[in-house]
Amino acid sequence: MKVIIRKATYEGVKPVIEKILDAFPIEWEGKKVLVKPNILGPWKAEKGVTTHPSVVGAIVGYLKDRGAVVWVGDNPGILGYADNEKSARVSGIIGAARGCYINLGKDPVKAGIESKYLNGITISRQIPECDILISVPKFKTHALTMITGAVKNSYGFIIGAEKVLLHAKAAALLKFSEAVVDIYQLRPPDISVMDAIVCMDGKGPSGGGLIEAGKILASDNAVALDAVMASMMGVKPRDIPMLRIAGERGLGEIDVSKIEIDGPLEVIDGFRMPQTFAGGIIGSLINRFVFPLLRAKPAFDSRRCTKCRACLEVCPVKAISWDDGPVLDRRKCISCFCCMESCLFDAIGLGGFLYKLRDALTGKITGETG
Repeated sequence: MKVIIRKATYEGVKPVIEKILDAFPIEWEGKKVLVKPNILGPWKAEKGVTTHPSVVGAIVGYLKDRGAVVWVGDNPGILGYADNEKSARVSGIIGAARGCYINLGKDPVKAGIESKYLNGITISRQIPECDILISVPKFKTHALTMITGAVKNSYGFIIGAEKVLLHAKAAALLKFSEAVVDIYQLRPPDISVMDAIVCMDGKGPSGGGLIEAGKILASDNAVALDAVMASMMGVKPRDIPMLRIAGERGLGEIDVSKIEIDGPLEVIDGFRMPQTFAGGIIGSLINRFVFPLLRAKPAFDSRRCTKCRACLEVCPVKAISWDDGPVLDRRKCISCFCCMESCLFDAIGLGGFLYKLRDALTGKITGETG
């Protein structure tokens, strides 16, 4: 199990991608290859929310040069349900796809899944039909799952509002982490190539800060890749419930000392985890048993709010009402942060007295406040 780490810039990423993909013994000619970036919604590339188009373009060019049949696509989260192609166009992915972009939401199929939370799931037909799946995630934090990388990128298999419904069915941190791994197991990627040239810390996956790490990471095992990503964040992979579950299921190695790492694994100086993260032994106990009581809640910033109502529309449990602006019913809120993820204007942060008390008790203030 190997993870490759290479220095790169967006301007010079093409030869780096070529050398990385050459390292994997795959015959590309004539194969149907699905390239699945992370297109969260209609964010421009410079916002650092989506996979950068230069990375996608370099992969597409490599595959086309080797005779592959290339598909590029995603099912954008929250904001992108009704406008898949707009999200891909604004992010620059359609242009980078060189005519290979497809709307994965147009051809759904039902798939069986082994899960406590789902009997079946609607996914894109291209997921089971492709010969080779290349996941192209972004190196980011996530307010609910703590990180969003190669494993979480598979959440984009799901079409339409089922993503939001799953948040309601598996509302707690551990339950949702388990559900994400269930979906990942449907079709683990053959290769994952992670955009870590510009990373997002703090209030990810859409409102955090940007850090120039200048790296491309790649592996034929997404779990191991995410373990290395977590280590670069300065976090023990076992402190991330999603990775711990994947490791316990034997889906990949999360002990970095047992992973062959080709390149410099360097902790990113000053990297901030989201406020929702609590690491170490105390943090593990909090995440497992106390987190539901101390759970952070969305906090709306009326100064930044443009009253677009995206937060109102995406809430899976209808915990947001409207009174000349969003109003949160804290009793209904499940802290899935779909509203925060959907906000293009960074008008939603984190708040809650008990949550701040937890920070004080653990002695560690992380991320950003709302």
